Amino acid sequence: AVVSTQSTGVMGWTDIDIQVTNGDLETPYGMWREIFIWCLISSLVIHLVAGLLAWYSLGGHPIAVYAVPVFLLAGFLTPLFAGTITSAVIMFVYQAGGFTMSSLDAFLFGVGQTIVFTFVAASRIYVTL
Repeated sequence: AVVSTQSTGVMGWTDIDIQVTNGDLETPYGMWREIFIWCLISSLVIHLVAGLLAWYSLGGHPIAVYAVPVFLLAGFLTPLFAGTITSAVIMFVYQAGGFTMSSLDAFLFGVGQTIVFTFVAASRIYVTL
């Protein structure tokens, strides 16, 4: 974001004009970071909902108290390891192709990674049943 200040002269107050630019997503680190953050946030939201649902469903079970932290830990570790690698791969493809990434692209890739990770994890559980 580009911040420029313009003095209005009214009691010495200063107006701050913030112009959002897409310059940060033109760097490899900026693209990777934006995709990774969206992957992390969406994964934590999904795992928080799953943990609260498990806590509510299991009611007074003594072990149900530990379900929420376990789900949140899983929601943090999956993007930390798998999300880091896949975000870097997406960033390398964008760099090699000479594309510019918008914030919407980063959002869609981050949430898409979470959906794929969740689907893969759920399909592994069904195999073991």
